[in-house]
Amino acid sequence: MTDHNPSTPPTQPETAEPRQSTDAVTATESAAAGAGSVDGEPGRIDVLHVDPDPRSAELLATFAAHAADPISVRSVGRAEAALAAIDGTDCVVTEQRLPDGSGVALVDRLRGDGETLPVVFHTTHRDERVEARAFGVGADAYFEKRSSRGQYERILDCVRSLVETRDSRRFGPAEPPSVDDPPGASETIRSEE
Repeated sequence: MTDHNPSTPPTQPETAEPRQSTDAVTATESAAAGAGSVDGEPGRIDVLHVDPDPRSAELLATFAAHAADPISVRSVGRAEAALAAIDGTDCVVTEQRLPDGSGVALVDRLRGDGETLPVVFHTTHRDERVEARAFGVGADAYFEKRSSRGQYERILDCVRSLVETRDSRRFGPAEPPSVDDPPGASETIRSEE
């Protein structure tokens, strides 16, 4: 069945191979974010997307722009560009296969530099050993790229949850936990798929 709702971004299959590499940082502001700076508008989540495939970057930015809450996506195609663009970022979403290294090496470097921001893998790499290495160096979630409906919404939900959890640990909870919350409601989900 085809969804004809114009407010819903189209679901398109992903390709396994990157089309081209880009070193420039491109910013796509969420429509809900309004005119704010990339480094810290209150209530907005700033995501750094590291992927050499511009189509993947465009899809994540499109879904973020249609999110109910403000999410800004900046995309870079290389690990070194990501390290240079990390300031003002709330979460990193990365591909494992990068032209100048790997997502695992990027996370290892970020953690070695003392960065505690959440890192989510969204990758064409389907090797369980790589997934285990990603978690071993400090990744918070690992999604395999698929053409399944709702994938980008799940990634953005995970990003929101990880950022909220990190912020509540840094700044204290916005409101006390409810006795109605299920056990583990504040724990980070390590892998979605």
